[in-house]
Amino acid sequence: MDYELDIYLRQEWQDERLSSPGDQNDMLIVSRKHVIDQLWTPDLYFLNLKDAKYHEVTMPNVLMRIYRDGSVFYSIRLKLSLSCQMKLEDYPLDTQQCGIQLATYAHPTSALEFEWSRKSGCDGICYGNLEIPQFHLGGVQDLNKITLKYDTGNFSALSASFTLDRENGYHILQTYVPTMLMVCMSWVSFWLEQTATPARVTLGVTTLLTLTSLAAGVRSELPPVSYLKAIDVWIGTCMIFVFGALLEFVLVHYLAKKRKFQGDRRKSVKEMFFSKEEGGPAEPQGPSSKKQTHIMQAKVVDRVCRVVMPLAFLTFNIIYWSVYGLG
Repeated sequence: MDYELDIYLRQEWQDERLSSPGDQNDMLIVSRKHVIDQLWTPDLYFLNLKDAKYHEVTMPNVLMRIYRDGSVFYSIRLKLSLSCQMKLEDYPLDTQQCGIQLATYAHPTSALEFEWSRKSGCDGICYGNLEIPQFHLGGVQDLNKITLKYDTGNFSALSASFTLDRENGYHILQTYVPTMLMVCMSWVSFWLEQTATPARVTLGVTTLLTLTSLAAGVRSELPPVSYLKAIDVWIGTCMIFVFGALLEFVLVHYLAKKRKFQGDRRKSVKEMFFSKEEGGPAEPQGPSSKKQTHIMQAKVVDRVCRVVMPLAFLTFNIIYWSVYGLG
């Protein structure tokens, strides 16, 4: 819920006390911070600041130019960490608006007012071709001049907003593709033998644990918000599909092992209590006494799941990407 900026903060103002006769193009350059501290400078601060640092290698990165007409140019390089209340409902397919707010701390509007500079060919904030690993800077918007009203008075302030479009390549390759492959891998069990218990259980449990570890890695990168995110919908649905494949094996295994009597007749009370085989029903004697199960029904369930599960997952993908999109 924050972002960092490395900026050159440039301010200009008019101070008649520093004016002097002579060529108006002449200027005095001051680059020593202890000298600048002896002169008046605006008491500017950042409202949404969390942390800040001056650059002091190899010397303090400050510059002041004083012209003969009393105009002052002041530049300082800062590294800022600013708070940004991000809305993560569409994460990682989201676009964020992160703002910056500057204001005077002690001087009311009657003594000091801020305005965005329209020089340098840009409106207040200038930036080049910035490359951010996880975002694309869409631009700077809402450069406004506002007035903050407190009990101690009214104070001048400036605000702006950065549009940050999250890059999707990393998350597509590291989250979406692996989880999609895990779901497809769980469908392999539909082609395995109905009685292949070790293979089916190992495949189902492995894919489920892999999805769980992937989800834990994604959650570790995010703040603990209370609402549902797009990545939660995706991983949760993938887990349902993998768990559904595991439950399908339980049903198929039960049908494959369930004994089937001739004529599919019910057990009588005598067979229940006086069975020759303890703990089970009496088996018919003779050459046709071979054990029979519902193996055909189990094969039908596998065949149906081979079609239904991929179609259901394809339908989910169509709905998911149409709702959230790739941006």
